[in-house]
Order: sequence, then C-alpha cells, then structure tokens
Amino acid sequence: MKTAALNNWLHAWGYLQDAGNLHRAGKVPGSHPYAREIDDLLDPNGDIRARAVFDVDGVPTVCFLAKDSRTSKKAALDAIRERIWNQNLISIVLVVDQESAQALPVSNRKADAVSLGRDEANPLSPFSSADVQSGSVFADHPEWFSAENRVDQVLLRSLKVMVDVLQKQGLTKTDAQLLMAQVMFVSYLEHRGIIGDQYRIEHDVEPLSALVAAKDAAGIIKLLRQLKKDFNGDLLEPGERLDRFWNGLSPASLQSLHGFLKRDDLESGQLSFWRYDFRFIPVELISGIYESFLSEDKREVGAFYTPRHLAMLAVDLALEDSKDVLSERIYDGACGSGILLTTAFRRLIGHAQGRRGGMLTFGERVELLERSIFGSDLNLSACRVTAFSLYLSVLEGLAPADLATLAAEGKAKLPKLVGKNLRGGEVDGDFFDVSNPRAKRPTCTVFLSNPPWVEPPKTVSLSSDTWARANGVDLPRRQTAAAFVFRASQCLVPTGKVCFILPVSLLAAPSSKAFMRDLLMQYRVDKLINFGDVRKLLFASARQPTMVMVATPRPEGQLGPARDEQIDYWTPKADVSLAFSRLTVHGADRSQIRAQSLSYSNELLTTLFWGNAHDVAMISQQRLKGTLGALLKRDGWTSMKGFHVMDSSVKEPASSEPLAAMSFLDARSFSSVGSVLDRAVLKPFPAEDWPTVARIPPAMLSAFQAPRIVLTDGLSTDRRVCAAYSSAPFCFTSSIGVITAPTGQARLLRFIAFYLQSDLARYFLLMTAYQIAFERERVSLNDLKALPFVAPDVHRDPKAAAGIVKQLTDLLAAIEAKPPILHNDLYAAKRQEAEALLAEYFELSPQQHARIQEISALVVDSIQPGTISDLNTALHRRPSESEIQQYGATLSSELRAWQQAAGGTGSIEADLAFNAAGARGPIGVVRMKPNKAAQSRIEAAESNKAVRALVDELRGNDLLPASWGECLYVMGDIIIRHEDNIYLVKPFISRFWMTGSAQRDAERIVRYARGMES
Repeated sequence: MKTAALNNWLHAWGYLQDAGNLHRAGKVPGSHPYAREIDDLLDPNGDIRARAVFDVDGVPTVCFLAKDSRTSKKAALDAIRERIWNQNLISIVLVVDQESAQALPVSNRKADAVSLGRDEANPLSPFSSADVQSGSVFADHPEWFSAENRVDQVLLRSLKVMVDVLQKQGLTKTDAQLLMAQVMFVSYLEHRGIIGDQYRIEHDVEPLSALVAAKDAAGIIKLLRQLKKDFNGDLLEPGERLDRFWNGLSPASLQSLHGFLKRDDLESGQLSFWRYDFRFIPVELISGIYESFLSEDKREVGAFYTPRHLAMLAVDLALEDSKDVLSERIYDGACGSGILLTTAFRRLIGHAQGRRGGMLTFGERVELLERSIFGSDLNLSACRVTAFSLYLSVLEGLAPADLATLAAEGKAKLPKLVGKNLRGGEVDGDFFDVSNPRAKRPTCTVFLSNPPWVEPPKTVSLSSDTWARANGVDLPRRQTAAAFVFRASQCLVPTGKVCFILPVSLLAAPSSKAFMRDLLMQYRVDKLINFGDVRKLLFASARQPTMVMVATPRPEGQLGPARDEQIDYWTPKADVSLAFSRLTVHGADRSQIRAQSLSYSNELLTTLFWGNAHDVAMISQQRLKGTLGALLKRDGWTSMKGFHVMDSSVKEPASSEPLAAMSFLDARSFSSVGSVLDRAVLKPFPAEDWPTVARIPPAMLSAFQAPRIVLTDGLSTDRRVCAAYSSAPFCFTSSIGVITAPTGQARLLRFIAFYLQSDLARYFLLMTAYQIAFERERVSLNDLKALPFVAPDVHRDPKAAAGIVKQLTDLLAAIEAKPPILHNDLYAAKRQEAEALLAEYFELSPQQHARIQEISALVVDSIQPGTISDLNTALHRRPSESEIQQYGATLSSELRAWQQAAGGTGSIEADLAFNAAGARGPIGVVRMKPNKAAQSRIEAAESNKAVRALVDELRGNDLLPASWGECLYVMGDIIIRHEDNIYLVKPFISRFWMTGSAQRDAERIVRYARGMES
C-alpha cells in the first residue's frame, strides 16, 4: 500500500493533526519512553512491520498495518496481533487499504473485527483520533480492553497455576516460585537470542524446552550452571543445591513445566488467549511480573508490585528538569525486583542513543550502568532479579545478540552488580544500616523508590525504628515509608532530588499532620500526585491508595517553607485512560497549595482532591460558626461507644444482668427508615452467650435508655452516614456509637440525625474525612465531630433556626405517621424539600447549595471505581442542559464578582459550542470577550461544525500549545487568549462542567488575564 493511501485515512480520522503523537519508521525520538518498543513495531524488516503507531499521552495505543499478503490471511494477522499483544502496550490494530479498513483489538483474541468504508471516516467517527484519545472507543467496545486479557495478567496466572501444581507435587511454595522465576528468565534469554546457536555450540548445551521435554535433568543442570557463571551468579535458584533439586523433580513436575514452556494457557487448558512470547515482552515487565508473582508473600513487609505505567511516570518525574540525564546517579533503597531501576536504566539508554543518533555499544551500556544505577533490598533474591533485569537491558537490541558471539568478539563481560551497585540481604541490603555506603558517602543525585508500606505491630521492632530513634525522627504509626523519606536525604548530594511512591495515608491522614510539618521542614516539595481515586484500578490488592512525591532537600540553614512557596498538587481521577494502561492528569485536576498552609493542616490534601478554594473557604466559614464536636462538649451532651464484650485490660468483667431485659441492636443489622431507627432490627439480648461484658458504666447504661442518635462506622449503600434517631431502650456493643442530649432536646436530636444522613453531610465528609475520600467507606466519631454545626440557641438568628428545626422535624414526623410501607417513597419525595430547609439553616447561598447538590448527585457515587466498567456513572457522561446552564450562570457570576473586586466595568459576552451527541471525544469551547452591556450573557450551541471551526481557528493561529494541541481530547481544559477573546477548551463530560468547575475556571481566567497584562 502506498503511503498516500495511508495518509488519506490518517487525515480523515484526524491523526495527522496530532502529528507529534504519530510515529513512522526511523523518526521515533530516542528520548521517547517507549522508543524501543515503537521501533520494534515499525521495523520494516521486523515481525510486525507497522506503517504507523499512534501514542496517547506517551503510551503507544493504535497500530496501523497495511492490508497486504501478510495481513489478508486471518492466521497471519493473528500471529502479528499475538506479537503486538506480548508488548503489553498497543490496544487497537487498524488494517487499511485504499478504500476499506478493519479494526481489531489486541488483547481479546475472539472479538470480531469491525469493518469500515473510506466514506465513513471523519475526525469524530469511530476509531478516529478523537475517539481513541477521549476513550470513547472503550464505551463502544468494553470487551476489547479487559485487563485480565493482557499479557502480564495471563503470564501471572500461568505462573501461579504452575506454583500450585508444583506444590501439590511436593515442592515448597518458595522453591516452586524460584523455579518458575528461573524458567521464565531462561526462556527470555532463549527467545531473545541471547542464548543462541553459537552459545549452545560453544558450551554444548541444549534449549531448555527440549531438555524439559526430554526430562533430561543432567542437561538442565549443565545449562543452568553455565548461565550462572556467565551472569555472575545472579540467577535465582530453588533448593540448596542445583543438581539435587533438579534430579529430585518428579516426571509429573517436568511434564507440567513442559506445558508452561509450550506457552499453553494453563488455567483454562485452552487457547482462549494469545501465547506469551519473550521476544516481545519488555524487560521491565518481566521484572514487574516477578515482583507481582511474589507479592502475596511480601504484603507482611508492605511491598507491592509497581505497575509499569506508574513506574514510567515515576521515572519521568525523577528525571524531569534534569540538566543532564546521563550524569544522574540513581539510587533505590528498596529496589525489590528492580522495575524502577530497570525502567530508569532503559530511559538512560534511550536518551544516550537519541543524543548520538545511533546504538550504544555493549561496553558503553555497561559503563553507563555501573556509574548510574544503584539499589539495595533486604531480599537478596529480589536483588538478583534486579541484576538480571539490568543485564537483559544491557543486552537488549544488540546485534549480534548471542552472548557467546559477543564474548568471542571481546565485547561481553557482564559486570558484577550484586555486592557492588546492588546490595542485598538482611545486613548488606538494609537501607537503615549504619554501614550503608550510599549514606556514608552520598554521591547519588536521584533517590527513586517505592519503599515498604508497613506499620509493624508493637511486638516487632524494625531497623527503621532503630534509625528513627537514633536520629530523633517521629514516624506516624511507625510507618517504614516515613523513615525512608527522611533517611533518603542523607544519601543525596546537596542538589539531589527524591521521587517516592508512598501511601496516601502517610501524607494525608489526620495522624500524619506532624509528619507533614516535619517533611516540609526538611524538603521543598515540588509536586504531589494523589492517585486516591484509582486505588482499586492501580493496586488491586492494596488497602491504601498511592501518592507520588517529588521533592528536593532544603539547603542547610533554611527552616521550613517560604511564604510564597507553592506545591503542585495533581489529583487524577479514574477514567477510561486506564483501560489503555496510561495515567492521565487533566488540567482540571491540577492545583497549587501554599506550602505553609499545608504545613498547618494536611486536611487540604483531602479537600482539594475533589474540591477547590471555594470549598475550602465554605468549610472554614461554617466551622467558625461551630462544630458538632463543640456542641457535644456542652452540658448534658455526650458521645460514646457501646460495651466491649471482652477487654484484656479488664481483670474483673461486669455481669450482663442489667442488659438482660433490654433489646439488643447488632451493628450488622443496622437499618433506618429515613433518619429513624427501624425497630424491627432489635433482637433480645444474647445473655446466654455473654453472661459478662467488660464493663457497664452508669453513663453508658443511661445512654441505652435515653432518646439518642445511634451510628455505625460504616456507610450505607448510597454512601450516607448510618445514623438514626431512637427513643426506644436497647443496648449495643462498641461497634455502635451514640450521641445523647439533655432532657427536652429530642427534636434537635432528630434534626441532627437527618443532617448526618443528608447531602450536606455527604459533601462535608467527602471534603474533610480522609478515609471516606481515599481508603474505605468508614466514618469515625472524630470525623463527625469535625462537621460544621451550630445549635439553634447560638445561631445568628436563633428564632429562625428554631423554626427551621421544627419545620423539618414536623415534615419527618408526618412521614413517620404514615403506614411503614409508604415511608421510603415519601422520604424520597420529600428529601429535596428537607435538604432545602437544611441549606437555609446553614445559611448557604444558592450557588453553595447547588455545589453541594452536584457533589452528592455526581461525585459521591463515582469515587474509587472497582473496575473500568464502573466508570459508567453520571460524572462521566455528557452534561445535561440544566448542568450547562448552571455552569454558565456560575461562570458569569464568578467573573462578575472578580470584576467588581478589581473595580472593573462592563460585562462578559460568551459563546459555548459543544459537540453534538454521538460525536467521539466531544469537547466544549467557551469563547469570551468584553461587552459594554450591563448584563453578562453566555449562549450555548450544540454544533460539531462550530467546535471544529473554533479549534481550527486556534490551531491556525498557532495558539494551541504543542503539548496540548497534540492531545486535545486527552488533556484539554486549557485557556488561550487571542486579541480580545479568551478561549476555554475542555472535554464535554459532566465532571468538567460542574459549578465547582465554573468557580475554578473563573479564577483561572482572571489569573491568566492578569498574567498576560503584566
């Protein structure tokens, strides 16, 4: 196929407008993070021979193939797709000829192809640049992008199946894991030609697969001994002795290994997936798979597999702004199996080769490795995996690849890494050991690490604890990662830089407030990227979300942040980009925090995750009036937990007789009708099971009988506080909390119970309660005590406040008087009216009330999705007409407020154009200009033509920054000024067109305009 024919398709689909993301053979920048993989795809003499590759946000996503004799036959095309699948990058293959195209997924082998005619292709059609960049293609074909079909997951499942099989055949789990790691790495060497024909002839060895098939243990031992010698002993070994181990393997075990080496899908026994092929699987992916493979055993020490795309991002950040990437000395004090170090080393090779315009020799790669890459880990086996992965990176892409041929030419003497650049074991690999050479003689310029996230039990003392005590460092919850952060500065040159992958709790949890203050005293934090919303998608098994921190040690003598010091705070949200293994940070998810403010209160990290400066201000203003905690300190008000059945600190338990006649509320059965406890859930007290309880203080006994609010730690299915009013006598365990009031305050208790279940409370808790925002659906009494609340008698207008309390509780009482079968429907019908009364009580402005309603309606049910399919919520859909109108009204109002504050005159005239329904990758463009009229106005129009005209106008005047213009549908949300017009361009999905977005956009526009004027 001629290039002109391909270009016709690329032009029609809009790919040529994104030329910086479109790669052709011989034109891939050496510094591109995936340069090696893209070159392999585009190699005209290679196995794939793609004609073009399109990346989205740096991740290769679409591969274009010419329809020819190779791709016209299904079997041949499937073989090409299988090779692409093994790279674990490309998601879509487009096979094109002059007049037709065929679209196929990479990871789903059985999916049907989609055929398209040339006349169907346009910039907003299926498989266009906009369709791919925006992720709209995922909505049309979700079955194409299942994570479980990706090569790393298939290989990982096969490895685990093999371990189970080998365990049943008599091996220990550790030996089975090490055996499979050894087999995987030898397969990599063979598939890549590093163990080639010359190597086998010279050393008289056979391929591993042939030896296993023949059950030739002696031949296997000979091959492995030779490899161990050539790789400086850095080859994982099961058992104490190589010969004894392999000679002891049963025929059944060898037969199972044969199935693995044939690349069968061991889990299903069928070829429902492609076969893995180590010729194409990248080095760092092998390292990552090994780390994930062992992660079940590493959870006790807090180590988790670092996903490849997160490793790529961390390396990007670590090397960002480097004056000379090739002069950096990179150290990971908890290197694990080396995915970060391997990714960094491959990046250095890419930079060096891009600078030269040609390949580095074997010797040059070795020299670069020895001077640039350093690591340590308590696990010596993990360090050997790191060494092996780095060796593979040295050998990758060399011609010839055969190790023996290289050696014969005097080119191949792999350096000894373990014991030198890499230190492993409980002493040499202990980052906190006083003899750590990287701390004794700090020469490293970059500290790059995903340290253990462990909070040890009281009975366990770690070396991090010893180091912290010796250095006077306080560690929140004795978190080992905190010790790594502080110790790292001792390993760096004065101008060094750290890039950490940390648990969010270390920085954002209330118990980490002092740590944040100490951190900002020692480091200037440049960037925090909080992945709290993608926790379940990024680390499926991790209990905590992750945050990436980039920082530099403060100069000696500088104590804490300067007044104007700012921290970039990025808060990426879950979106379909993760289906393509990329992490996208939209402009709307980028803000700045004053370092001094963060030093004072780390709650800002929670509030500014989903909120903005307006939310911070509103919460502060409401708390200044009072909090629920302040109310509970007044005479007659109490809060407590129920009884403990057992307590090891209590020597003489109390008789449960005072409770025997009471009903009992089990937290697991908690249910309310509106904001009143459902009495049907009360059961008799289990006196026979609990003849004694830890203790029953008089105050607790009184709380069991008084009118009260009872609440559990968990949230309801619609993420509301499980709180309910009741005046019935009953008891409960410490799984339930209680709030009681002085005599005569039952009505106020009912009012507070509704408040705790309201949209307003959902809003406040999402903005302030760390656990709800980032970890799990749990709320504590302390979270509730921090909620804004002012009692009627100290309200700004006590009479009006008391009237609202009466009006709302009467409304609720009227519902409760109806037959129970009607309650749920009546509550739903009256909720909006009750919420409006609550907003009046809190004296919220209409815009504040609208903001709270949209957070409750759009955001709360969308946080932390468990799968990509869970993204089909209102937050990720097209905004409604009312949302657009509310956005426009808020933007106009906010701009007017800024104008008045600055003493300006006139008004703003604005036009909003957005793509019609059905358009792929819809965007909205707001064009604003000054108007002498008294009233501002914003007019909206649904028109693909109008959007295209505005975008073309911006491109035609070179007004779209290159980094944005190439990824408009990925990272839109930009502001541009041209003559008297200001343009705002962003994706047309609800989360970018909320009232909170309008508030933020108005501030950005004002700051942008002022910056342009100055």
